[in-house]
Amino acid sequence: MKLGVLFSGGKDSAFACRLAMEKNQVACLITLVSENPDSYMFHTPNIRHTDLQAKAMDIPLLTWPTNGIKEEELADLAAAIAAARERYAVRGIVTGAIESVYQAARVQRICRDQDLWCYNPLWQTNQIDYLRRLLKENFSIIISGVYAYPFDASWLGAELTEEHIQILERLSQKYKINPSGEGGELETFVLDGPLFQKRIEIMKASQSYANYRGQFVIEEMQLVGKPGKAMSQEMDGKIPYEEQNPTEMMHKRSCILLVDLCYEKDSLSQYEFVHPIRDTLQKLGFLCNILHYIEVKPLDLANHDKIILCGTALMDNVYAGHLELFSWIKDFKKPILGICAGMQVISAVYGGSIVPNQAIGLEEIDVVMDSSLLGEPRQIEGYHLHNYAVTLPERLSLLAGRIDAIEAFRHRTHPTYGIIFHPEVRNRWILERFANL
Repeated sequence: MKLGVLFSGGKDSAFACRLAMEKNQVACLITLVSENPDSYMFHTPNIRHTDLQAKAMDIPLLTWPTNGIKEEELADLAAAIAAARERYAVRGIVTGAIESVYQAARVQRICRDQDLWCYNPLWQTNQIDYLRRLLKENFSIIISGVYAYPFDASWLGAELTEEHIQILERLSQKYKINPSGEGGELETFVLDGPLFQKRIEIMKASQSYANYRGQFVIEEMQLVGKPGKAMSQEMDGKIPYEEQNPTEMMHKRSCILLVDLCYEKDSLSQYEFVHPIRDTLQKLGFLCNILHYIEVKPLDLANHDKIILCGTALMDNVYAGHLELFSWIKDFKKPILGICAGMQVISAVYGGSIVPNQAIGLEEIDVVMDSSLLGEPRQIEGYHLHNYAVTLPERLSLLAGRIDAIEAFRHRTHPTYGIIFHPEVRNRWILERFANL
């Protein structure tokens, strides 16, 4: 699939680009050049230097101007994405979003309106582990801006090192900052990495700093050759973003099976919809295995204590054409949780319908029935990302929402649950409750 990457020159968009190139073609980079240094949507430090980074990676760059006015800048982003679609025939857009619902939801809506896939391969990743992964994969990254206490001027222009990561981890614990800067605490600029055929060398720079705000401004730089074979866009083999569970863990008891419902095995979407659930559960001490839905066999069902059917991208409804592969759900008496697309599968297996219903972003949810999964009736906030919802079959009971807008259900006699919202983004306690059923 041809993809366009929203590219700021920082570490997140560069690493998202690296992940996108595992199985896809990155046809272009897309840079929004904002006149507003405090843009809500776009990175601004050294943004005009992404052209040299694009040359270093040998990927075409599309730059697009914006005044950076809140919300109005979204029209400029939509125009830039439309231009990328027309010029480079891209079928999807990749972002470096990690936790910002504000940014991710807006890009999702723009892509939906233009009938494009939207990929966020860093979504909900553990930020400290991610920073270490960048070093492990030989990214050379400098701090190009700081915008929060307690960052002082010594951070400006500093290279990201293990020592800095340890400091960021301590600051995160003490001050609740996002260690990767997702909350705008800091910005970065990539000088080299596995995608770079040449590295960038800074010749001249300056900096300004006052009141815990500062920028490292690159004034002159050049491309320098690097030894070794240049990496092509096709890449010789997939480099895993995160270490997978060892194969010897398969078929162990007391283990949760995560069923990947994405359009193909090991797709770019798996990073966004499956890995965050795995990471959350593993942090809680549970063993997890991942199988694509076409791989699930009776032995896999027998050797796992619980099953989670994970969500998929907005454009992805391939699973709905293979409902015969999920007939085992009716006979599985151990706990099952269907998330978004997984909820749709459970409803359809029990005779319900998958119906059009679009929602992107945070919404209030009314819990209407007491249950082991959601607790007592009350209101909670959930992150929605779906083009389809479900009807309620006879054997399922409403837990949250309304009969014409179902947010959650459970089977009347089996521990089988479905929720349309994403607990890996908001309400991770739901995953813990399910794992402890």
